[in-house]
Amino acid sequence: MSQGGVSERILFLRRSIAAIETRDAPAVVTPITRDSLLCCAKTAQKKSPRHMLEDALNGLSPGLLGEIVPARPSDAAAAAGFALALALRAAAARPAAPLVWIVEDMTAREIGLPYGRGLAAAGLDPARLALVRSSRPRETLWATEEALKISVAAVIAESWMAPHHYGLTASRRLLLAARRGGGAGLLVLPAAAGAAARLASAAALRFEIAARPPCGPRGALYPSAALSWRLRLAKARAGPAGVLAIDPQQWRDVAFDPDAVLFRHALPDPALPLRLPAPPCHRSAFALTRRAGA
Repeated sequence: MSQGGVSERILFLRRSIAAIETRDAPAVVTPITRDSLLCCAKTAQKKSPRHMLEDALNGLSPGLLGEIVPARPSDAAAAAGFALALALRAAAARPAAPLVWIVEDMTAREIGLPYGRGLAAAGLDPARLALVRSSRPRETLWATEEALKISVAAVIAESWMAPHHYGLTASRRLLLAARRGGGAGLLVLPAAAGAAARLASAAALRFEIAARPPCGPRGALYPSAALSWRLRLAKARAGPAGVLAIDPQQWRDVAFDPDAVLFRHALPDPALPLRLPAPPCHRSAFALTRRAGA
């Protein structure tokens, strides 16, 4: 037995499994010491949570698997827009690589398909995008895994899958495929709205997304980029130093600047254009309003 209480055979197996997963040489295990933890803690204290979140969004490592869950069913379109912004960040790091957007039939009926002019306004060349349609969750997972194995910048997959279709096994396969291809796997899960804290998967990051209100607390419009949201970092297993110090219960306003291809904290900024996304419209409230007016 070693001094840490772990046998040498177990350590050998762990290194062998890590080497198989990464398809590379045996991994070099760096021990976590007290000094390294204190260094990360001091770095996190120097930065505010706002800057730490910006670093987490702008410094995503390649070959990751992220999940985007809407806070409410009406926020599904906002979640898809946030996935697009993450994909644009990944595309900026790999300019020659294409993007793949997989849309399930149920999601297409509920939310709609990506709009070419909207993609161009966000900074994406539609000629660089491959749009894939799938009929059920099993096909979506298979297409996402196969797309991640090739050299793509990012794969966005919108699926109306139930939790029993997506879990540790399926997410682990997607994570290994993303590491092999080097692209970003971004799963948008509208059917899991409001359940971001209850999902169990191997994803490194999980975001809960809500559409930002068009007006501030005093009625003033928020200057924002073409895309802006309220988000909560529900899960974080990777990212810059200090990202784990972000409160998972804290909601924050972020905006994406398509010209600089960067995420920013959504504060009034005269340098950003006044282009606000439309807020979600609840059909029942609209019907009640018309009935009262009649």
